[in-house]
Amino acid sequence: MCLIAISILAMGFVFGWLLLRSYQNASATRDWSEEQTVILRSAVEQRQILGSPIEYRFKILYGYDFQNESYTSDKLSIRGSKWSKQQETIVDLAEKYPANSSHVTWVNPDNPTEAILEHDTKAAGYTLWFPALFIVAGGGMIWGAFRGSA
Repeated sequence: MCLIAISILAMGFVFGWLLLRSYQNASATRDWSEEQTVILRSAVEQRQILGSPIEYRFKILYGYDFQNESYTSDKLSIRGSKWSKQQETIVDLAEKYPANSSHVTWVNPDNPTEAILEHDTKAAGYTLWFPALFIVAGGGMIWGAFRGSA
């Protein structure tokens, strides 16, 4: 019983840590410096892997100045640009960020080579209650196992 409880407890801690880390990363970017950027390249990339459906990804390159230095970045968000089977979503991004357009970017003041155009959602922080259930359940099972053996 204790081994099952420990594995449930461990799952709760691992998933809780991952959600907390995602929330902290998304929150941290909101404190970054806001700068103007110019989109240098905006394109939709596609791939198809051995019989699977075609996937699409938004490729972007933009330039910005931070503390009198020029930089470029290719990150849409802190997680980068993911492959998707939904072409419309990716095409919408390419239309939102056309080449030669000007936008706001957020630059990491501790590492100016790191910049993003969009913040990640902080939803992971609002779902921390779910792995907490596993932690409470695992802890309760362990407590019950020792309490019942006494």
